[in-house]
Amino acid sequence: MEKSFKLRAAIEREMSRQGYNFSTFSDKSGINRGVFSAILNSTPPKPISFHQLKTITEALGKPADWLFDDYVGECFYDGRPNRRRIEPFLLACAELGRYDLLREVLNRLLEDLKYLPFVFDTGESLFMAGKFKASAPFYKNVIDHEKHQHAERLSISQYRLFRTRLGEDGEENLKAAVQFECFRSALPERLRLDALLRLGNIYYELGKFAEMEKMADELYETARNVYDEERKGAPAAPAENEPRPLPVKPLVFYYGSALLHKQLALIEQERYEEAKPYSAMYGDLSGFEGLDDEGRTEVELFKVFAHGNGMDLELLTGNFSVLPEYAAYMDSHPHEVVLCLVILVEAANKYDADVDDLLGRYFEPIERYLEQRPDSYYPEAVTRSTFASLHYQLAVYEQRRGRRDQSSRHVRECWKLSQELNNQQHFRQLASLLSMPPMLGAETPTNEAEPDEAADD
Repeated sequence: MEKSFKLRAAIEREMSRQGYNFSTFSDKSGINRGVFSAILNSTPPKPISFHQLKTITEALGKPADWLFDDYVGECFYDGRPNRRRIEPFLLACAELGRYDLLREVLNRLLEDLKYLPFVFDTGESLFMAGKFKASAPFYKNVIDHEKHQHAERLSISQYRLFRTRLGEDGEENLKAAVQFECFRSALPERLRLDALLRLGNIYYELGKFAEMEKMADELYETARNVYDEERKGAPAAPAENEPRPLPVKPLVFYYGSALLHKQLALIEQERYEEAKPYSAMYGDLSGFEGLDDEGRTEVELFKVFAHGNGMDLELLTGNFSVLPEYAAYMDSHPHEVVLCLVILVEAANKYDADVDDLLGRYFEPIERYLEQRPDSYYPEAVTRSTFASLHYQLAVYEQRRGRRDQSSRHVRECWKLSQELNNQQHFRQLASLLSMPPMLGAETPTNEAEPDEAADD
């Protein structure tokens, strides 16, 4: 009862300081005088509802969490948890960022595991409202207290926590992926689609293309299973409390993304002939059943990607006759320019081709591309990682042509982005530049910084 006493003592002190008695404060707050007297003077005192706590706090003009530390005891009045007080208090703690109190209440509440479904459902409510950070402590407590390791509730909590941990730090994203990955097969299929797609994006960003290929295969199998089930008859309406990924995407998006990811993983592993048929597989999904307007929009996007990736494969296998068509593609689809330039310069490096004219036409400062990010199809971390790859390829291209000043500038930009993203793949690529000689016969200025000196900036 110590905190209950402190809570009431704090209210009485502030009332006295501001010159209120029971009658005047009842008028100010709107709380019945008899109820207020019972809260402060009864033996034992009447518990304070969270609504009453908010009303008292507002009437006294104090910050919203003024009495939160002492209200924890009120949630467990007489040693028993009271859900009617706990639930709004937890939500308010999450809203105001009082995660210390949130964790304290959850730990005490889950001394009795019958409250585990309540904790999970509260986390789901926050997550569905887009309050990812606030939902994390709820899922963490479910994970810590769930006794059944194959429970769907545990796998969903692991997936949600994985989602809340994703950011721009590549190594932290990798840790989150590794921790979550073993739970993916126990997810409901709709959530598994989203989880596998996100895992694939992480592995693509970090240059782990064998792992990306594995996720693409699983994504295709899952999307195909869902599609086959839906084709057997009209899909049942989802239950009101059925968990859903955020944001909800049409099934054709995951189906096409599985084929696209498979192709990209094969391309990055230089398995070009294996990759070629996939352009046709996701390039025309107009026959996919059950398409709505959003689904038809996705189908058109996949058609664009298939066209571009088909030309990528031509360039990477040495067919530079597609360059005029490639330029027209970049003109028509400016959001694809960064990715196209990476492939263009990579192919030029692979075959010692001169693409100065196209680089002069399409390469612009990084700020221009990043400003276009809100309209981009790609996640921000993938866009930034792709731009780092472009700077790396340009550093190789310029160094082989003996233009070491330009090469050093690209090294610095790649290094900067790699530090921001904590992307070890790019660091390894930059290290490989140290032993790379300039192209034979190229002029090599002697007064410019070495790539390794630039990398130390």
